[in-house]
Amino acid sequence: MKAIAELMEKYKKPMERMFYVFLVFVLLYDRLAATPFMPWLRYQAGVAMGDMDPALVDLLFNSVFNLRFLIVIPAVYTLLFEVKNRRQQILMTALLLLGWFYAFYWRERNDTVVFEALILMVACCGREFKKIARTGMGLSILVLILVFLMSGAGIWPDYIDERNGFSRHAFGTFHCTDLAAQWGYMIFLYVFLKDGLLKWYDYLGILFLTVLNFALVDGRNTYLCVILLLIGCVLHSVNKKKHVELPKLPGKIWTGILTLSFVIMAAVYFILNATYTDSPDVFYNRFGVFGSLAFRLKVTANVTRVLPFSWFGKYFLQMGAGFGVNAQHTGMYTFLDCSYMRVYVMYGVVAFVLFLLIFTGIQWRLKKEKQFFRMFILAVVALHCFMEHRWIDMAYDLFLLVAFSDLGEKETIAQENGKREDGTESKD
Repeated sequence: MKAIAELMEKYKKPMERMFYVFLVFVLLYDRLAATPFMPWLRYQAGVAMGDMDPALVDLLFNSVFNLRFLIVIPAVYTLLFEVKNRRQQILMTALLLLGWFYAFYWRERNDTVVFEALILMVACCGREFKKIARTGMGLSILVLILVFLMSGAGIWPDYIDERNGFSRHAFGTFHCTDLAAQWGYMIFLYVFLKDGLLKWYDYLGILFLTVLNFALVDGRNTYLCVILLLIGCVLHSVNKKKHVELPKLPGKIWTGILTLSFVIMAAVYFILNATYTDSPDVFYNRFGVFGSLAFRLKVTANVTRVLPFSWFGKYFLQMGAGFGVNAQHTGMYTFLDCSYMRVYVMYGVVAFVLFLLIFTGIQWRLKKEKQFFRMFILAVVALHCFMEHRWIDMAYDLFLLVAFSDLGEKETIAQENGKREDGTESKD
């Protein structure tokens, strides 16, 4: 066993490099999938290949794109040779197998969302979250620059959604809320890395993006969550200087709410969905400020009352407002915008409960490490998921990777287990 361990140690750095190569591949593919890049590239390839069978072109493209799942190699290496805790190994093995089941179960629909999320969780185990987050943010910025340039040049269309006489621009993405969500998650992630201690230029940059969102995109849920987060940042900075602590009982209640934030948000939506009515006397129908919530509840209620209960989810055709199609005003809107309801319906009770447990576990980990403001940031993410569908989408929400990754810059898996790789006690 010692000889095997020494042999595997030689592959540690190559596996690290392989991990980041395929991490970039996965995140870049997922981010570009929310833009016209894929159909545009396929069209250009079809033109270049002339009379080649379109089915063969699709096969070649899928073969290349599916190479991103080679990230399973560093994931398995990490699982077998870097994770020292046996319980953690068993848990991570179960997650990989469950993800593989979902990939196999959904293979006809090319739905690998659950598999991708779980395999990235395992592959990120013990790796520096700050580096992973910076990689994701860098790719997001590059893709945003690309979509603005391509739409500005007229190569990709600017899909426009009309709402109450206001034009909401998507700027090279399929829908304006995709663009707003991308900005939102970049801000959430940036504030997480800074632990809420922002400089004046951080506030200025975030406010600039928020104003752009308000004026051109109108992603209301996103900019309201960002404003809430900024208020929290100001209070957090003041508290850091004055060292104010909540009394014991209110402090416990507050941390308990933060820990269970994803469960609470999911429970509230499910209760509203189960009791939905179109009666004009209900608050979400009576007051216009709840218009988006009322519409989402109407859609999810219609879907969940038709589809049967499922442990592993049901596929159904969804029509949204992407590609410039305003399905909301044609009565054909069937897209599930709420993240919790979307996971519950599309991937079933198993995936829904699993991801609730994972995110609650992340909050519990941050609580043990006394990173209370980072818990607040994730609670804002939980609120964002109440109205948007990017909860387990790795191109947007990278917070899932906090589960097993290292939040310290130099901490390793071996140190986390109290020993170094050579078996000696860690100084830390």
